[in-house]
Amino acid sequence: MSKIIEIVSNGGYAVIPTIKWQVQAGAAASIKAGTPVKKGATSGQYVVPCVDGDLTVATDQPFMGIAACDSTDTATADGVVEVYMPLPGIIYRAKAKTASLANTKTEIDAMVGDYYCLDLTTGDWTVDTAAADAAANAFMVVGGDPNTSSIDFICRTDATFLGRAQV
Repeated sequence: MSKIIEIVSNGGYAVIPTIKWQVQAGAAASIKAGTPVKKGATSGQYVVPCVDGDLTVATDQPFMGIAACDSTDTATADGVVEVYMPLPGIIYRAKAKTASLANTKTEIDAMVGDYYCLDLTTGDWTVDTAAADAAANAFMVVGGDPNTSSIDFICRTDATFLGRAQV
């Protein structure tokens, strides 16, 4: 299984820009490349890794993007992490939480246009396609690969720091 989320299409951009965000001290390299991150707190300057069940629009802190590298924080010192901006048109890929629900083209095609959250119950980032499609979920399926039970998805702009106010 994939432990990270990949970017599989740059959405027509020549290069996806990154932003350097602060990461609060607490663990050595607490954010790994490929980890989805969100704003740490309403008025905080830090980003934190997303958690199981993220993201729900207007409930969770805004999606900041996917880490482009490992963060530089340590147990005692704040650090930084470069994060790919969550621009419209960028397509991400992660495994389906339940592989048997995404191992045919027909199954994946039936999910296109549905909104899901991310899952981390196994320790690997997946798309929770076993859950119900919900209008407030942040990630919309746009395709996938049945050979690897992978889901391709985009992030709603109103789930990102680019498209809405903080919670």
